[in-house]
Amino acid sequence: MIESFKATLEEVSEADLLIHIVDLSHPRVVRSDGKQSRAVTKELNAFGKQTVIVFNKIDKLQNRELAETYTKRFPGSVAISARTGEGVNNLVQALQDALSAWRLRSRFRIPASESALIAEIHRVGHVLELHYEGEGALIVAHVPSELAQKLDRYAERG
Repeated sequence: MIESFKATLEEVSEADLLIHIVDLSHPRVVRSDGKQSRAVTKELNAFGKQTVIVFNKIDKLQNRELAETYTKRFPGSVAISARTGEGVNNLVQALQDALSAWRLRSRFRIPASESALIAEIHRVGHVLELHYEGEGALIVAHVPSELAQKLDRYAERG
């Protein structure tokens, strides 16, 4: 059973988009700053992947302002109740917005000296083509917008 669980977790490194669900009704959520979940995603070789944070169980909150506080603290996150369906339309929109970044196919010419960037494209993006030419690599990939901005100076236009 443990090996099966590990295999499931390893799939996280292959995912293009992560959905991090947080139980907003849990007493410890107030003290959480996300460090533990970032450590786990790093351990699973998924750190830096595009993530939508979903604060669930808003129907159990005495103070609904807590949901608003958290969604402001984590831009791009949404608050929902899976039980009542409240906020699910916002979740669908957030997922559509996040996935829309993957529709763009980009082409990058990256110098060999930037091997960490090449590794990041493999880890965070979806590589369609890779050719090593001379002193660098020509990569055609789908990458999230945050990484595309980081790679902008290496983008080939046209």
